Amino acid sequence: MHRLEGSPLRKYFRIGEELRIPSHPHEHEVPSPALFFTGGPVPAAPGFRLATFAITQPFEMVHETHTHDFDQYLCFFGGDMRNMLDLGGEVEFCLAEGDEELQTFVFTRPFAVYIPRGMRHCPLRYTRVDDPARPLIHQDLVFTGEYIRKPAPHQGPSA
Repeated sequence: MHRLEGSPLRKYFRIGEELRIPSHPHEHEVPSPALFFTGGPVPAAPGFRLATFAITQPFEMVHETHTHDFDQYLCFFGGDMRNMLDLGGEVEFCLAEGDEELQTFVFTRPFAVYIPRGMRHCPLRYTRVDDPARPLIHQDLVFTGEYIRKPAPHQGPSA
């Protein structure tokens, strides 16, 4: 790594604490460690953000149903690096397409979800974590330089 510090290629890397952004909105929602990699200072990559959260206890991460003006991918998998297909807990996630009623889905296996811009989603709840030493891993990938939640109109009770 000593060669990297003096290299003109250093600008393409984010190392150690450079991966942690304390001013992100999720910083106060998640009671465990999180890492963020954003495209802002990376040349030719200003419009993305990748956040990784280690979920070590049950809680509701995002309370309000909302939308975004950008596409989003959410991935959830197990923190046992020898068996990431064991989610190690339970996740509730709400989603609705168009004017349809918001639906609640319960997962006990790893999953990924694509959320196109404008789609209503959340609440997001972690209802069970089997072993805090092997947390649930949540990754959030968005294609924007600025993460903004827009309140969504209520469309009836979730199923």
